[in-house]
Amino acid sequence: MLQKPRKNIHNGALAGWLVLLVLIPMVSVFGRSLQRYARDMVSSGWLAALMLLALTAMVVMMVAWFRRHGGAFNLWHLLWMVPLFLLFPLTLPLVEERLHFLLFGGFGFFSMLLFPPLMGLVVLLAGAGLDEVLQWALPDRVGDWRDVGFNALASVGGGAAAFFGGKK
Repeated sequence: MLQKPRKNIHNGALAGWLVLLVLIPMVSVFGRSLQRYARDMVSSGWLAALMLLALTAMVVMMVAWFRRHGGAFNLWHLLWMVPLFLLFPLTLPLVEERLHFLLFGGFGFFSMLLFPPLMGLVVLLAGAGLDEVLQWALPDRVGDWRDVGFNALASVGGGAAAFFGGKK
């Protein structure tokens, strides 16, 4: 069911996808204790700065992907990437909510690289919803429709970056 991308793309995309496939449920299961540990070790301001740095790095990597695999980078892509992955997450009241955009943006990106477009869309949306189903089943977590929306938005944005970036 995996599509046949260029070999050098496939290995890195598969590795990134598998890492996120394991990391996302681990963050769901251990999220509360990780959140407490992070807040004890680092101030909210520093956490916000680190998250902004990580999201900026993700946007830069997506732009590099466009430049390397999609020919000339069209500036209009920044008109949706910057608001989706930088500006909108900054409006969220909780720093940890921004993690949705980092994890699921990457998951959507790699899903779209590995699978044919329609199957990639199904995989990334399934991942966005199933993560919240897992949290609903955990005793100290709550599955939230708002988070499903964040997960889906970030996944579709990451998938769009891979889809448009791979077009020649």
